[in-house]
Amino acid sequence: MALRNDSRRYGSIGMLLHWLAALCVLCAWTLGLMVDDFPKSWEGAVVFTHISFGLTVLTLLLVRLGWRMASPPPPLATPFDPWLGIAALSVHVLIYALLLMVPVAGIVLQFARGQSLPLFGLFEIASPWARDRTLAGSVKNVHELLAHALLILASLHALAALVHHYGLKDDTLRRMLPGGGSRL
Repeated sequence: MALRNDSRRYGSIGMLLHWLAALCVLCAWTLGLMVDDFPKSWEGAVVFTHISFGLTVLTLLLVRLGWRMASPPPPLATPFDPWLGIAALSVHVLIYALLLMVPVAGIVLQFARGQSLPLFGLFEIASPWARDRTLAGSVKNVHELLAHALLILASLHALAALVHHYGLKDDTLRRMLPGGGSRL
């Protein structure tokens, strides 16, 4: 399998960045949703892990954007009505925007709580401002709303890939699977 994207399919680096980001988003979202379900003594570890997944998503996004410039994605697998092509591009742009906005809102939330931002246990970035409960509450709501929007949009993205695979019977899904994927 080629490292770089070609005219037919994504390369292994593009696939790796895509699937790692998807896994990290799902893990961060699940932990954020369930943080109150864990024993109180685990809260610090759960929040640290949630933040680490979020920072990983942000890092993967930045790497992925750089990779898209170095190795552009293949063209759409199925010729679309121009409006469907615009819709597909719009969803991708919105997903990228949310992959940026959700972690940034999480970072602002951490700082609004007056807490430092742990960077994978290696070091921390101190909060640039004092604790502000009102701001933290507002930012928490925005962070949660954006995270839910990301999951909904990513789910629609996955559903569209399945419609392409099973309904349109094209290579849209297979070209993002290692080895080209079998007929699922």
